Amino acid sequence: MPEIWIPYGGVESLVTIQAENLGAVAEAPAEGGGVEMERMVELAKGAAQLFVCDATPATMELVRGMLQPLAEPQAVRVFSSAPKRLEAGVPELKGKISTLPPPIPAPDAVEPFFAPELTQPGRKVFVGSARPDPLFGIVDAKVEACLSWVALSRSSAAKARKEMEPEPFQRTEAYSVMQGLAERVPDAAFITAVPRGGKLRAALEGAPFDAVKNAFARTQMAQTRGIVIGAGGKGYDDTLSSAIRTVWSAMGGVRRTGSILLVAECAEGMGSTALEMLVTDRLTGSGVRREKYVDGIEEVFYLNKLKEEYDVLLLSGLPETYASSKLGFTTAKGSGEALGRMLNKVGRSGKLNVVPRAPECFVESG
Repeated sequence: MPEIWIPYGGVESLVTIQAENLGAVAEAPAEGGGVEMERMVELAKGAAQLFVCDATPATMELVRGMLQPLAEPQAVRVFSSAPKRLEAGVPELKGKISTLPPPIPAPDAVEPFFAPELTQPGRKVFVGSARPDPLFGIVDAKVEACLSWVALSRSSAAKARKEMEPEPFQRTEAYSVMQGLAERVPDAAFITAVPRGGKLRAALEGAPFDAVKNAFARTQMAQTRGIVIGAGGKGYDDTLSSAIRTVWSAMGGVRRTGSILLVAECAEGMGSTALEMLVTDRLTGSGVRREKYVDGIEEVFYLNKLKEEYDVLLLSGLPETYASSKLGFTTAKGSGEALGRMLNKVGRSGKLNVVPRAPECFVESG
């Protein structure tokens, strides 16, 4: 009986599927890639400021590789919007990280504006991990930097889209907006970490969209009536927002109207203002409006589309009141119960495809 481990927060959840029910598995084993760590260290040495854009395992691994110049006295100044997470991943930097929260826009602001640290003199290096995204196509270090430290960048990007349809791995108008904002940061270098199997596979300096896209693992699989999708584990499945954005990269492996088991811990809750408003009855599921942007409003559209086009079962740590009553998911208490329900949907002879790490691969039907 095949056993498949799917990341779930900081641990892994065992999924056991009978051989006759197992379709394809999107394997993305850890492997070495094009990481020129000496080049990364040189970039760190030459920087006045290092901005760590996220807390994914690949980003932490890259920062650890750049540690020597960062840990020296009078070293590069390190910024993070989540310093506790960075310290947990790179303990050697404890006490050396400056907290840089997102800038707060004025009530009447309409144009993006930058955190002052982004416009100061001196070389700036931004480090962030790549992941597929339905709004931007791909989130890379440029997009991560803008999301973290350019106020109103997300709303400007979302409004640039002519429609809300999820388009992972397709360069969108929203991505172009973020690229334009990133280019306004003076004397900046953007390093995008590409993960594989939970490890750092490649580090791309200033890479264009297609170069980042081509660094992802591609998997072709015949579509089945059911699929198990892992939202990626710690650094990826911390919130429902991240999980909803991640799931679309794996949709090539399931038929429309099919069943999806989404495995995402969501230990930090909703993750966006729009989803928080949805579960506290301050926003209706049908109230997706673009005139007045609310952070993450596109995720309400993605949530609705997901539930309308597929039968979704959620395995998470969210309270039942939120997951079931407010969001309308079918839920399960464990992987055994979840798989039992999935097989009831697809039939005892039905096949289930499995994507253990959706943020790391591009699933295509074939």
